[in-house]
Amino acid sequence: MLSMTIWIPIYDRIIVPFLQKITKKEAGITVLQKMGIGLFIAVFTMLVSALVETRRRNVAFSHPTLGIETRRGEISAMSANWLIPQLALAGLSEAFTVIAQVEFFYKQFPENMRSFAGSFLFCGFALASYMSSFLISVVHKTTRTSDTENWLAEDLNKGRLDYFYYLVAALEVLNLGYFLICAKWYKYKGTQNDHNLEIALEKLEPNKTLV
Repeated sequence: MLSMTIWIPIYDRIIVPFLQKITKKEAGITVLQKMGIGLFIAVFTMLVSALVETRRRNVAFSHPTLGIETRRGEISAMSANWLIPQLALAGLSEAFTVIAQVEFFYKQFPENMRSFAGSFLFCGFALASYMSSFLISVVHKTTRTSDTENWLAEDLNKGRLDYFYYLVAALEVLNLGYFLICAKWYKYKGTQNDHNLEIALEKLEPNKTLV
């Protein structure tokens, strides 16, 4: 949330005016380009998360703990500040993707359906939550063996959370590829093709008699 709060005004006040001079577009870059950047950063976020988790696991096995805290267990020798980069990248990804989605739904839907369009973002969040739970269940069942824990074991040192991050990164690469295919063929509202479609529809209407 902090990275989103810091980045959004920087983007609006500094990045957008700079891009406007280069691209000659009012928003600097298109809505779909914003989404694409956010999806790319999401992939990079998972890769960074996997690398940090690999380091954390190595530190847990190679360095002694700093002591034991009551009800919380052993204190890791690795600083929690290592989590800051991946969380900051996650916020940056959402700053591009979520805001672009809101703008896309609001501008690209017909004017009389804008209220309905606003619900699409939250429907997407709900569907993503279900898909996330399904993915975790699949990982639990498929990665568990008779002598080892699954990737998402309660004890992180016995699991392989870094493998799970790599799996999510791979799925996000597929998602990014699918998005690029859809974005390539998408025609924005108000383009020449949209205007031609409106003219064709008008020609299909029956001739009206004048009274």
